[in-house]
Amino acid sequence: MPPASPPSEPPAPDSGRGIKGPWGWVTTTYFAEGFPYTIVNSAADALFTVMGMKLSTLGLTTVLHLPWNLKFLWGPFVDQFETKRRWLLATELVLCGLLLVLTLVGGVEAPLWLLAAIFMLVAILSATHDIAVDGFYLEGLDAKGQSRYVGYRAAAYRLAMLAVNGPLLVLADLQGWRVTWVVSLAVMMGLTAYHAWVLPRPETRQRPGGELLRMALRPRVIVGAIAIGALWQWGRTHGWGDAVAEAFAAIPGLGTMSLPGWIGLGLLLAVLLVLALLPQVRAWLSRHDSDYARAFVVFLEQPRVGGLLAFVLLFRTGESFLQKMRFPFLHRELDLSLTAYGFANGTVGLAATFVGTLLGGYLIARHGLRRWLWPFLLAQNVLNLLYAGLALWPEPSEIGLTTITTVVAVEHFGAGLGTAVFMVYLMRCCDPAHKAAHMALLTALASVGFTLAGVASGALTEALGYGPYFVLTFVATLPSMALALVVPHLDR
Repeated sequence: MPPASPPSEPPAPDSGRGIKGPWGWVTTTYFAEGFPYTIVNSAADALFTVMGMKLSTLGLTTVLHLPWNLKFLWGPFVDQFETKRRWLLATELVLCGLLLVLTLVGGVEAPLWLLAAIFMLVAILSATHDIAVDGFYLEGLDAKGQSRYVGYRAAAYRLAMLAVNGPLLVLADLQGWRVTWVVSLAVMMGLTAYHAWVLPRPETRQRPGGELLRMALRPRVIVGAIAIGALWQWGRTHGWGDAVAEAFAAIPGLGTMSLPGWIGLGLLLAVLLVLALLPQVRAWLSRHDSDYARAFVVFLEQPRVGGLLAFVLLFRTGESFLQKMRFPFLHRELDLSLTAYGFANGTVGLAATFVGTLLGGYLIARHGLRRWLWPFLLAQNVLNLLYAGLALWPEPSEIGLTTITTVVAVEHFGAGLGTAVFMVYLMRCCDPAHKAAHMALLTALASVGFTLAGVASGALTEALGYGPYFVLTFVATLPSMALALVVPHLDR
């Protein structure tokens, strides 16, 4: 099969410089993407901790991140039914409804099982919203516009994370969780109303959503869902979680692995199995004559798809290792206070990331991806060694706040350039007829590397020490840079 053609050019993609221009809907849709994600993956943990959930149980909240790892499974439906705009607005409306339920349920006084169920629903809807937002971005902008606005989307997503981790958690502490949910609901309702007003309509409507609803309401689907729910409830009442934990604890060398570790290991093994059996997987999918299977077949028929998948999986591995140990190193070894770190990382670092991503997107839009791939790869990866320099400095006490802040800012700037090249490359790998499905598959694959790095980072740091560990974060980038020599789609 020939390489997928570039995305079709929507009419006047960059028209409108005012409130309805692309900068407005790009920033707000990606803020709306990061907002519920951080509620599930940060605010929920804070709430459960305040409720007194024991650490062993708190680790189970990692399950709430699974929808983002598995969203590629339902990504094809977003392409095949309705439009990305309708999916985006529909998921935002349902998220508003779930936040309203959280407002009524409250916080620490609510039953734990009920909160967990609500957060899981928010996670599933939020992951689906991610698919719709990414797909709409590809539909609403041409290739140059997609590169040009990468910085806006990255900064808006990060701003949403800061809004939840900062003001909202402070509000929960001072005024209670119910007030926090009310404010969250107001924010989400405002975003939904704005999107209903300003989002363009670049797509032709696909199959009606009622058809998908009828598929979901088939008797076998309902019976299967009821059976899974009943099995879960039976296991919960009979202490299956403790039994599984005891069984794992008896396995030599693996007994101490946390739930995130098992999830990361399982996802990695699944990816490696697909890569090892790529021809067989492609042949098996080709035998299933359905639009759903076709979305994956088209992706797997791209040239050099094995190298493409490995490149996406490994691209952010070094950065992920660095992120996990950055604050512990600066705080414990260099005595950097939480306030100083917040300023260096969340203020100066955020600004540097935004500038790097915006500049990277602009340069790629102007000169093409191939010209800037290697400079941006090196900027993202080599700068990890700055932390190795700090760790190996003979007199750590002599390292001042200005030096630390500069290192953080420079490294964030390089990471911003890397983000630009990575996001543009992912967009180039998406077939025009399966934009949402392919982007969901690629971003889910990228998250596997992040999960695995998070699992292994602590043990590696304890075994090697901070200096060698930060050198290792650069070494971990070498496979992805080698794969950059052979990946397709650099000239699209």
